[in-house]
Amino acid sequence: MVNAILGMSYDLSQKLQSIETRLRDLSTQPMLLNASTGQDGGKGLVTNKDGLHIFSPSGVEVARLETSDGALVNYDASGNEIARYGLLTHTAAGTYGAEVLVSGTWVQLGAQTTTWATVSGKPATFPPSAHTHVGADITSGTVPQSDGSQYGWTNNVAGTTQYAVWVGNDGGFHFGRNVSSIRYKENVRSHHTNPASVLALTPVLYDKISGGPDNYGLIAEQVAEHCPELISWFEGNIDSVRYDLLSVQLLNVVKHQDAQIQALNKAMATLVPGFTPPAAGPVAANVPSSMAPSPQPTPLTYTIQPQ
Repeated sequence: MVNAILGMSYDLSQKLQSIETRLRDLSTQPMLLNASTGQDGGKGLVTNKDGLHIFSPSGVEVARLETSDGALVNYDASGNEIARYGLLTHTAAGTYGAEVLVSGTWVQLGAQTTTWATVSGKPATFPPSAHTHVGADITSGTVPQSDGSQYGWTNNVAGTTQYAVWVGNDGGFHFGRNVSSIRYKENVRSHHTNPASVLALTPVLYDKISGGPDNYGLIAEQVAEHCPELISWFEGNIDSVRYDLLSVQLLNVVKHQDAQIQALNKAMATLVPGFTPPAAGPVAANVPSSMAPSPQPTPLTYTIQPQ
């Protein structure tokens, strides 16, 4: 309303003075100190004194460019920090780089040592279409091996015990101990082997298609024909031989042949007066393993059902 005493010109001058004051304040203050794209009540981009924030359509912060140290931080769907690029805080405080949260543990990228599988001096490659990601078992189209995979068997291995492991095909290719204790087994039954089937297997020399001459072993297809329980399958195809179980099969063959020898010795003793079978060789000393716990636990009892 116009001031009735001073007139319209005075009122106009007051408005101009107010506008000038506001313009002066805007010119000296950060315009985007607190701002937003205004999408659905703050979703999208938001700025404040802490930095530039990025929100998902559900309103959860998924990334932030922090003003304190310039780091770019990523968050999961629950708002938990999962990656940081810039000044590190979780793995190597005070240094710059990148770190990600892998299975609950922060890992600094570039700080790992990877040993690559080779065949005849060349990296073993996968198809170029293989997808890769940080923390995956396959990177850059080659096959990374676990730490120590190139150790010679005579090398000392840190720790109080060593054990054979399996590699699973559950998508994560996890390692698991190859165990044999009765506490992992049930419904234990006798297993009978046809010695003729095992003896029908033919050891061969062969050259690998990908390189490497004069390898030796068995042909998995022949093993499947005679001893299918010794075969491993991969993606519906015969893939490999369970060489670790071959010794169990051979033990049955040896026991069968030992029974034959005992019968022959008995027959010879009947047919040839004074015949004495050769004495058994010396038995190896029972030296306890240095890796066995002390005191050693009492073995669990077990029962083997007849087949």
